Amino acid sequence: MRRVDDLWLIDTTLRDGEQAPGVVFSPEEKVRIASMLDDVGVDEIEAGTAIMGTTERETIREIVARKLRARISVWCRACREDIEAAMETAAQGVHIAFPVSEIQLAAMGKSRKWIEQTLPDMIHFARQHFTFVSVGAQDAGRCEDLYMKTFAQFAYSLGVERLRIADTVGSLTPLVTQRLIASIKERFPQLRVDFHAHNDLGMATANAVTAWQTGAEAVSVTVNGIGERAGNAALEEVLMAVYPSLTTTRYNTANLAPLCEYVARVAHRPIPVGKPVCGQYVYTHESGIHAKGSLSGATVFQAFDGHQVGRESSCNVFGKHSGRSALTALLESRGIKLDAVTLARLLTQIKVVADREKRCLSGEEVLDLYRASAI
Repeated sequence: MRRVDDLWLIDTTLRDGEQAPGVVFSPEEKVRIASMLDDVGVDEIEAGTAIMGTTERETIREIVARKLRARISVWCRACREDIEAAMETAAQGVHIAFPVSEIQLAAMGKSRKWIEQTLPDMIHFARQHFTFVSVGAQDAGRCEDLYMKTFAQFAYSLGVERLRIADTVGSLTPLVTQRLIASIKERFPQLRVDFHAHNDLGMATANAVTAWQTGAEAVSVTVNGIGERAGNAALEEVLMAVYPSLTTTRYNTANLAPLCEYVARVAHRPIPVGKPVCGQYVYTHESGIHAKGSLSGATVFQAFDGHQVGRESSCNVFGKHSGRSALTALLESRGIKLDAVTLARLLTQIKVVADREKRCLSGEEVLDLYRASAI
């Protein structure tokens, strides 16, 4: 993995994340999410789609008024009406999406000739009103290589600041992503590339990290990976995957857990207990070997200490897979010392309860069991 300081994190929770079925953020929630994203150190916040209406534009204006460190950008279709609506938000940046696959062009009644005619006008118009202009290759994952290079060449010749490669239906795999990004960066090394992943095949995070490793300077993410259909690359997963290789100190990963919990609550999208980085049990150990290892250090059986993302360092629970080491450590922490026979008896009781109730027991429940059994 390259060791550089050129990662640019674009969070699109307020745009692509809210497009997930059933997700609706109030204006106040959007402003708070933007502030929390800024506390994490996200570089750019794609704050919404201005053409959606007056309330959307006013909310984006409120976010801009907060004068966050992050650049605030808005998403537009390739039409002047969308860009004019974006102008009302006072956002610094604008992203203009062009469908590039034959299947999406046909569905939208467009052609590649239309792209050739429209792209220069959109770029010229947007540059008169925004300090930063990004262009997107929508559904790039299903666009043939030759045209993808043609589109990149066209955008580059127009002086576009950044090209977004969008895996719009999540059909790419890491090796294909690597080839796609490498082919663009090798031909246009000065063109900054943003990779926007979807998770339809469960590979959004892997594809986003691979794109960055291959040379893409920016990746688009959402909190908890929320987004259309199966969602997007998750901010917390991508950041923690690349964090050990970054030389920057501008990301405050300890703010990730509060952000993920807040977004899950207001989106009415509970975090699965085993969800990477912020799931309830991802720093929890039950099996004897893992629990014993955690007593030596959090990272014996974890990729990183939970404190790094604002969670518990690690913790042990007790169940049918538990061993003596974790149980002994728990008891001794409360001044209780048991002989081997008594310890084995208590361990058996723990396993019986866990097996009967089909769950694990907390440390306090184990202590209650010890007291109640009068072993």
